[in-house]
Amino acid sequence: MGLRNKLRKLERDAQEEMIEIPRGDGTVARFPQSAGLEAFMALMDGRDHPLAKAARNSSEPKWSGSFYNAFPMEELEDLSEP
Repeated sequence: MGLRNKLRKLERDAQEEMIEIPRGDGTVARFPQSAGLEAFMALMDGRDHPLAKAARNSSEPKWSGSFYNAFPMEELEDLSEP
């Protein structure tokens, strides 16, 4: 097996372990598998995460309609009494 073929195999293997989110401009955002849990936990804490941003801006309904897009990230008005 030549060097070029080995590199292609390594690239394919690495891509299988990544979360790939297509963007509207035709590019793809890639994240390690661990980013899925990190993004979920960040959203539960009220923080944003790059994976959630990519999901919200995705051209693919699988991502734009996912739970990563279900949480509002804008600041809400504090309605509590002083």
